[in-house]
Amino acid sequence: MLREDKVTAYPECRLTKKGREYVGKVNKTETGKECLRWDSHPYEKPVDASDETGNMEYFVNGDIWSHKNYCRNPSAKERPWCFVADSSVVWEYCDIPMCPERTYECDTRLRFLRVETPECKVTQQGGEYVGKNNATISGSPCLSWSSERVMDFLASSLFSDGDEMDEQHNFCRNPDGKAAPWCMKLGRKWEFCDVPFCPIQNSDPCQELESQTGEKSVYPECRLTEKGREYVGKKANTETGKTCLRWDENPYGKPWDFFDQTKLYEELFINQNPSFHKNYCRNPGIYRERPWCFVSDPVIQWEYCDIPLCKDRTPRECKLTAMGGEYVGKQNTTISGFPCQRWLTSVPRSHSQWNLLSAFPDELDGSHNFCRNPTEGFGGPWCYSYDSPNGWEYCNVPFCPLSDGRNCTIRIANRCITPLECKETTIGMEYKGTKNVTVSGLPCQPWLSHTPNKLSDNKFLQYFPDEMHPSHNFCRNPDGYAGGPWCYNGLGRNPRWEACDIKLCQND
Repeated sequence: MLREDKVTAYPECRLTKKGREYVGKVNKTETGKECLRWDSHPYEKPVDASDETGNMEYFVNGDIWSHKNYCRNPSAKERPWCFVADSSVVWEYCDIPMCPERTYECDTRLRFLRVETPECKVTQQGGEYVGKNNATISGSPCLSWSSERVMDFLASSLFSDGDEMDEQHNFCRNPDGKAAPWCMKLGRKWEFCDVPFCPIQNSDPCQELESQTGEKSVYPECRLTEKGREYVGKKANTETGKTCLRWDENPYGKPWDFFDQTKLYEELFINQNPSFHKNYCRNPGIYRERPWCFVSDPVIQWEYCDIPLCKDRTPRECKLTAMGGEYVGKQNTTISGFPCQRWLTSVPRSHSQWNLLSAFPDELDGSHNFCRNPTEGFGGPWCYSYDSPNGWEYCNVPFCPLSDGRNCTIRIANRCITPLECKETTIGMEYKGTKNVTVSGLPCQPWLSHTPNKLSDNKFLQYFPDEMHPSHNFCRNPDGYAGGPWCYNGLGRNPRWEACDIKLCQND
């Protein structure tokens, strides 16, 4: 049996007196009563909750479900509390200690104690963050929240430290449920802040021990991370043995923790395709603890799956699928060597891909600039880059070797093939050979690269007869050019592209 000492480190303690930022996992009151789930709405909205907020908005990150039955302080009470089953009592306070104080010595005459606020976030959205960062990712200073240009659309009750705010308060916060902590800057514009994740404390040390000593699990049939959002294995039953339903059936509507709720259901999956995931366990919700799936019981609707942690949790520097939405490696430069822009900033390249958090295989913080594919990037992981002619470019993420160790030159439906080195039709859209020089002898530019020739539209990659990878520079005809297979000039821009000399196959 594992003996665990009492933990009082953040987030299992309060940083402020009222503890509105508390997101720990205590779920009993100070008298030992079990807390009720917040989303069960056992009683009326607390009378001390702000009239400016609804039933969900007064919770950190603007939701109820993720807080389960943990002690919280979504209202104006003195400290964290919860509802209890005894209707004559309704609610009770919880025994949540203050975080340890640190001694500060200004000089030999002045010493004082203060709770040291961590400069990190626990959740993806970071609504609990009460640190002192007051600059955006791009370095712009934050405006005070009390400014008329800011607070005209936000209520102080939406802030985790709203009771302690003064006119100078200009620290990064997330009062309205955006993807991460943010602030306003000059020009009536807002931007995310560089608030990293707090160091991970394994929630299940026994499972961690099993992953190190038990039967070896190999990715993709195991989790590389606690939440397992990158999991693309083939387990299709829950931890209690229930059969998973297909994701494309969407049996109960869009789950509340699919982010962003304004997006279409199918956009919020890895590779933006629910059908691809069949009825396998997955974790597209940003607040579920590990992979799960829908089940046929309408009362419970979903259950977690028993997906083990990988023995080797080092991310693989390759992709398993053609689109590579599951890739969680550390590549942060494009094929042409351009540095990647951080996903949570729209400077210098303006975008809003953070609204597809559910389609990312991992969580985002201010420093995250790794190649990912949250969209329909048919060529695989990519990133924004100011230096790229198009403002973005695919990254050098190859396919993972097959189970027998082979690397594919030509790959279709996850299988290596030996293609015909001729075209079966005059137009040659089906050609899958390996010729990579034009009719005049120019070497072909890789299809995923934007240099030396800028590719105006990569969506035609979906019309290739084979799967795309970074070194793929073979003659193809994805747009139905009457002259047959062609490619871009890999040596320069004159000519920009040219046809290839592909012979017709001879009929036997």
